[in-house]
Amino acid sequence: MGNPAGAVRMGGFMTPARLRTAAGVTVLAFVAFMTLAASGTLGGRAFGATTMVTIISGDIQVRHGATGSFVSATDGEVLAAGDTVRTADGARAVLTYFEGSTVSIEPNTELTIETASSNPDGSTVVVMQQNVGRTWHVVTKLITGNSKYEVKTPASTASVRGTAFQVDSDGERTVVTTTEGAVVDRVADPDRPGETIDIPVPAGKTHEQKKNARPAPAAEAPQPERTLTMTLDDQNSLVIDAEGRKNGIDKNGKKHLETPGAQLVITKDGKLQVVLPNVSDGRVEALVRRAGGGEVDVLTTVEDQGEEPVKVEAKVKADAGGPGRASVDVTRTSDGRTNVKQSNEKAPRR
Repeated sequence: MGNPAGAVRMGGFMTPARLRTAAGVTVLAFVAFMTLAASGTLGGRAFGATTMVTIISGDIQVRHGATGSFVSATDGEVLAAGDTVRTADGARAVLTYFEGSTVSIEPNTELTIETASSNPDGSTVVVMQQNVGRTWHVVTKLITGNSKYEVKTPASTASVRGTAFQVDSDGERTVVTTTEGAVVDRVADPDRPGETIDIPVPAGKTHEQKKNARPAPAAEAPQPERTLTMTLDDQNSLVIDAEGRKNGIDKNGKKHLETPGAQLVITKDGKLQVVLPNVSDGRVEALVRRAGGGEVDVLTTVEDQGEEPVKVEAKVKADAGGPGRASVDVTRTSDGRTNVKQSNEKAPRR
């Protein structure tokens, strides 16, 4: 049988304090690793790099090494290659790698860091094993040809070079969905042992792969049932979804995309749009800043598939010293429609 359309056959086996902590650890770790690599003190060998786990909510457990026991994770805990993160029902966490890439780990997921290293030539290698659950990856652009970022599952291996994508696995089936950039989903060829087939998964596409099955080409990704868009006058703003995941640009200019499928858009008139697909019921809060002080316009638009959008506008006083806050409560009425109303209460901290 021939390759599926677009396939390439390959031979061979195949909260503010939290923001400051994450940014600081990432920058310091990256600078240290690049300095050692450039100085040649690594002796031509790959240098192991650390990873930080940030707890968003719920019971997060870690196992250090393959033979250890799972124990409760600590917010800001540093992980290394060989460590595993496991989330309970309703629990969420974010991994921040030394080179800046982030992984949002959704409930009931188990993810192992197989490799996290920086090489003397400046390349970086990050490889994970995900047997079950959902992860959302925002990958820093890989600047050298030897760099690698991969997510292995029982059914396939997703390989990228700077992109945003989601991986779902139940142990027998893997679904890779790309939001930005391009992913290659590498599948073992069931007809030719030792060979693989590469399935390109560009932005807006999804690829479903069953274990030990012949691959099909990527298909159009399903449209979200509900999309929330917050449009903010000031670009240095963050939007916190109902699960406590942050999205936007913080006061230091660092971008955050923790909600699976989230996107940041800068409009022609310089406004920031934070787009969140499949947002759940609950409170969504915007944290806005404005140098020198002043009001920031916040427009929240929620659109159910096939329905007219619901819009709520607010003005928030903000300054450089502390964020102004605007929040909305998103609920679904008895007839299935979305209701959005402005809230004057602060969202609970997580």
